[in-house]
Amino acid sequence: MKKIWDTKYIKIALYTLFVIIAAILTYRISSNTDNIIPHVYSYFKSVIGIFTPILYGLLIAYLMNPAVVFFERYLIKWTHSNTHKDYRRLRVVSIIIVYLCLFGTLFLTIRFLVPQILDNIRLLGNNLPNYLKELQRALGQLQHAVNDALAYPDLSQFVNELINPAKVSELINPSAVQTVFDKLVNSTMTITGTLLNLVIGFVIASYAIMQKETFTNGTKRAVYAVFKKSTANKIISVATEGHTTIIKFFVGKSLDSLIIGVICFVGLSILQNPYALLLSFIIGVFNMIPYFGPFIGAIPAIILTLFEGPRAAIIVGIFILFLQQFDGLILGPKILGDSIGITPFWIISAITIGGAVAGPLGMFFASPILAVILSMFNRWIDKRLTVKAIALPKLSPDEIVPFDPTYLGNKTSEE
Repeated sequence: MKKIWDTKYIKIALYTLFVIIAAILTYRISSNTDNIIPHVYSYFKSVIGIFTPILYGLLIAYLMNPAVVFFERYLIKWTHSNTHKDYRRLRVVSIIIVYLCLFGTLFLTIRFLVPQILDNIRLLGNNLPNYLKELQRALGQLQHAVNDALAYPDLSQFVNELINPAKVSELINPSAVQTVFDKLVNSTMTITGTLLNLVIGFVIASYAIMQKETFTNGTKRAVYAVFKKSTANKIISVATEGHTTIIKFFVGKSLDSLIIGVICFVGLSILQNPYALLLSFIIGVFNMIPYFGPFIGAIPAIILTLFEGPRAAIIVGIFILFLQQFDGLILGPKILGDSIGITPFWIISAITIGGAVAGPLGMFFASPILAVILSMFNRWIDKRLTVKAIALPKLSPDEIVPFDPTYLGNKTSEE
């Protein structure tokens, strides 16, 4: 009896139909990317927005956990607790202590630090028109000097457009002020929504820390259920190493930035800088970002001091340079040690990519994440070299020499 349906040809027809449909969809999507991609991006953004309070809560819980563990450990030793009920009660007490420390610090900051910073900003706002006039006058003098020095009309015209003093007045025109006001209103609405998400996030963080062992246990169970045992062991090992690296970096960098901010405030106060507290706050915050942060924080300090006079700006610049050297050579290694374990090249590359992808938060977390990735990659390389019986150890930047005969020896022996 002749077959009416041939399974082989049906499969071929279905595969062909699938390829044709996929090609048509690909063409339609690629030809309408201007209309589709914004809608897709908006949809994913709205979906992520729904989970924003939960993400905030998990991030807060993750960053708060070291402090909770610190207090919990000492409370257990002090009370000699040995039951699950006691542990749970002491954890609640530890969370309350951490919240009291956190919000107490925030209250003291708002009570004493914020008014001083606002006074600095108010003083800067009052002096800004004079600063702009001074800048306009300096640019005018520079323009005349350039015109007298340059003999080429085209080059002179280019420089005139580049340093045109009239552009300074555009900074304070009514339309610019209105634009700034509109952006300020929008920013206020965004900040209000962010604060509401943070409040919900702190509530979620409390419950997340209370049952962090159950989250860890559930994650391990899922990993072992999905992957084979050897693969699951590797995943858990990498996750543990990444957690340790990020926490050590976060705690150490926070303490380092706090000390640098205090030293900067004392130094700028001695130098009688009118914006000492504001600039110290900026430098301390940006110091959380490795390598780039200190330079980013130094730019506004030097620019604002420049209006007080070139001599004062040079002194402040020299002071910040010495402060950065002290942080990089003495204070940072003492506090952080080798918490990241990667060279400046990789740190700068990670910060650049992280900043482009996720902004300031990406710049902060990029370095420890890259450290974990490089550690995994180096382990894989060591394993492969061991299998191939190749003795080629990893070279540290501190061990660099112009000529290493051992590598030439390995090459000669192979040949």
